[in-house]
Amino acid sequence: MSRPSLPPAASTSAQRARRETLKRLSALGLAGATTGGAVGVSFAQARTLAASTFPGAWETAHRTVIVPAVTKATGVKDITLTPLLPLEKIARLTASRANPQFDVIIMDDGGFQLGVQNDLFEPLPAIANSKDIPKRFQYAKNLGIGVSLQVFGIGYNTERVKNPPTSWNDLLRPEYKGRVGLVQIGSTLGGAWMVEIARMNGGSEENMEPAFAWLKKVLPNVSAVAPSPGALSTLLGQGQVDITILYSNNLADLQGKGLPIALARPDTGWGVVRSGMHIIRNSKNQDLAAEYINQALSVDVQSRLAEMPYALVPTNVRTPMSRPLLQYAKTVAEVENFNQPDWIRYSPLRQPYIDRFNREVKIGA
Repeated sequence: MSRPSLPPAASTSAQRARRETLKRLSALGLAGATTGGAVGVSFAQARTLAASTFPGAWETAHRTVIVPAVTKATGVKDITLTPLLPLEKIARLTASRANPQFDVIIMDDGGFQLGVQNDLFEPLPAIANSKDIPKRFQYAKNLGIGVSLQVFGIGYNTERVKNPPTSWNDLLRPEYKGRVGLVQIGSTLGGAWMVEIARMNGGSEENMEPAFAWLKKVLPNVSAVAPSPGALSTLLGQGQVDITILYSNNLADLQGKGLPIALARPDTGWGVVRSGMHIIRNSKNQDLAAEYINQALSVDVQSRLAEMPYALVPTNVRTPMSRPLLQYAKTVAEVENFNQPDWIRYSPLRQPYIDRFNREVKIGA
């Protein structure tokens, strides 16, 4: 039996009403719900995600590897990625608490503690790939999770430093006068390294006197104090310093440029710093932020980021160590035993340590 036809006026009115309904639903990202179509696809097309990374190679890595993985998993194509240093992220987020500029960010350990102090992070929901991340690379109160690691040791120019260093005390040797580089301890690398020096001399996160005493001894050899690990890496690459503290991913960048730089393991062992991702409190896209983190934890993404030119150490125990990373460890489980500061103990004293460092570390004084 054929369906009865509507009068022309009624038909036109019904079509107009249906179009208006679809228009309203489309604005909400739910147009597929009225047609039995692909609701997920339509919903994704109407959504956005705002993430923040670190500047430089980090931005390239995340834009090239993580963002496409998230788009493939969710269908969301409108993903903005803003490169900022940790303190810049903190400043922007504290100024926009009710309507934060970002849904998800990456921070190092020092920046994370500042975020906690400012109540910026939301506890993570269930994230599938988190089951493969060791507890040591997760964060207290479930406020984030480590997505990559940076090993640090003694970086040096192999053409100018003929005897490979084996100890942080080698930086005290008289032949390195005017050739040593340091980094500000306001950076996470600087803080982690100072804890290493303190421990090496009988101190701790809460007793940095031995580290500051050691600094006085090394100052005659120091030619530069860089504001950040990236800036310090640049000084090493340009030949302005010959021996210094260096991250493994900065080593990969320098070696990728054909520069004669190596990284030596100190006799106290490799140091390691986490970089973690965190969902921002009051984000309106926490489900998408969680999937962004889930993809960053995946074996596929971490395997790609472990290769050159990024050489980021994975946190997922199922991710194999790439060839560039085998000089540090054969598995992620081995990296768990590398030296890490206790940031919870260190953070309350961080600003006084920074102030003291700035007062006492004067080059050429």
